Amino acid sequence: MEIVGREIEFGVATEATRGSAETTADKWMRKVTANVVERATHALDDSTRGRLEDGEGRRKVQSYIEGDVEGILHADVIGWLLANIYGVVVTSTVTGSVKSHLFTLRQNIQHASLTLFAKDGSVQQSTFSNAMINTLEISAAIDEYVRFNASFLASVGASNSATPSYDTEYDFVARDITVKIADTEAGLAGATATKVKDLSVKWDQGLIRDHVVGAYTPDDIYNARLMIDGNFTLNFADETFKDLYLGNSAKYMSITIAGEADLGSGNNPTVTIVLNKVQFMDWNRAGGANELVTEPISFRAFYNPTDSEQSTVTLKNLTSAYTNVPSA
Repeated sequence: MEIVGREIEFGVATEATRGSAETTADKWMRKVTANVVERATHALDDSTRGRLEDGEGRRKVQSYIEGDVEGILHADVIGWLLANIYGVVVTSTVTGSVKSHLFTLRQNIQHASLTLFAKDGSVQQSTFSNAMINTLEISAAIDEYVRFNASFLASVGASNSATPSYDTEYDFVARDITVKIADTEAGLAGATATKVKDLSVKWDQGLIRDHVVGAYTPDDIYNARLMIDGNFTLNFADETFKDLYLGNSAKYMSITIAGEADLGSGNNPTVTIVLNKVQFMDWNRAGGANELVTEPISFRAFYNPTDSEQSTVTLKNLTSAYTNVPSA
């Protein structure tokens, strides 16, 4: 029976044992689009029999899973993706059921893997184990919800019959975002907000799909590095960012996304990204005769040896814990 895209459902769980699929999802994701595809690599038989025909066929030599999911950013579910990227999460209680989760980078190329759950309407339902997030992008425009896009790789697909269920989630719009830039991390709190017109920040784990003899599927999928870059646009009013682009100075940057919902005792769902060493990689000007002149700016976050880190992310939400993720 044919299906439409809105019938596809997508869930996620952190695996207790790397590569062993969980049976139920920790969280089913309210998404806009999701695509999970089983892929194969083929080798061509290029032997000949004294004839002009090109080859006699091909054989599968590798198989793996790849895909992506995109939708509106929600304060709870994004934690499962961040846990895979950072590898360490420390959870504390703010008040009542409100929790704070601090994600820091684990110096290990085998972060806790994910099981992905995909239900394609009535056509098929599968799990995909040993999944790793390849890239995660959070983006915002002034006339839209804050959105995310994640791509991933996984090793093995299997049938599954878990029943999707959905919890209350908390979203964000551009009004909820505050971007600050300062010379020190302590200076971010009192810094004046930078009036960006759009914003994107992207994490890239540089995944390595490791195949060995004796199997089609990857022996493992390693997170090889963490690169973070992004871009934003401002009205062109002075040469501050031009000078930063032309020079070698580095800054601290914070991106705080605080929703309007009250989780309890005045606490809002919040995503706080701190980048410990930002340098500006590109700068330009744009705008026609009857338009505001703007400056598109791109940046990258580097490792700061003084702080011994590149970045942290803190989530405030109602998720009690991100299970199976190390706290150190």
